[in-house]
Order: sequence, then structure tokens, then C-alpha cells
Amino acid sequence: MNPLDIYQQALDIVSNSVLAGDFDTYAAQIDLPYLILTYNGRHLITQREDLRATFDALARGLASRGVTHYERIARDADYVGRDRIEGRHFTHLIAEGERIQPPKAVRKTIVRRGERWLFSDTCYPIDAPVWPFDDKTIFAPDAIALPGKGVA
Repeated sequence: MNPLDIYQQALDIVSNSVLAGDFDTYAAQIDLPYLILTYNGRHLITQREDLRATFDALARGLASRGVTHYERIARDADYVGRDRIEGRHFTHLIAEGERIQPPKAVRKTIVRRGERWLFSDTCYPIDAPVWPFDDKTIFAPDAIALPGKGVA
């Protein structure tokens, strides 16, 4: 199967679960330990429940901003091993047809575990030295890929 299609399907499952506030589906898509890199932080998540606070902040933040479409569109993805795909995508936050924040470029890695593809690491273009991320960190106005700070 095409790695871009696999990557997009994995993104869609997680995006839909966040928008629906479905933590169980979201958490089931994460391969632990899960590594999150930011401009100024390295966070290794080892417990499922350690995902909860950031998930809740994101889900509440989307709802409070009236987001109707939390879309992550894959730009490229390639196999870097038989059971490993690295990809890049842009995240779009749209409320009733209006963009509420510029798109963010993000890099993620997914790994195959049996028949499932799970997220194993992520590189977010944000200032986030502390985990869990809160609403202020997730939705900061400058939380976009800036020249010289990209995630390529």
C-alpha cells in the first residue's frame, strides 16, 4: 500500500477522535513509548494516561473555538523501514468555513504493530518545554513553522 495513504488514514483516525472527544480511540493509535519533540523540549510519554491532559486540552480548545474541521493533510510519506513510515502534513483548524489559525507543518513517524499503524514520534513546530501541553501552548499564535524553525 502507498505510504502516503497509510499515513493519511492514521492521521484521519486521530483527527476524528480528537474532534469527537474520544480519548480511547486516540490513545489506541499511539505506540508507547511515544516521543514528542518541540523547538525546546523532548518529551517521552510512557504511560497511556500521560496522554490524557494534552488530549483534553486539545479537544476542549477545538470545541471552545468552534472548530468544525480539524484536518491534517498529508504532504509526503515514505517507508524508512519495512514497518516504519515517516511523513509530513499540515494541520488546518476551520470553524464554519473560516480558518482560525494558519496551517502548521508537522512531522510524524508511524510504525506497524501487527495489522495496525501507530504513531511513535512527532515533531511539533512549537515552543513547548513542559509536558503536558496546555491550551496556551497548543493554540499559541506563533505555533506555526517559521523560517529557520521548520520540521523538515
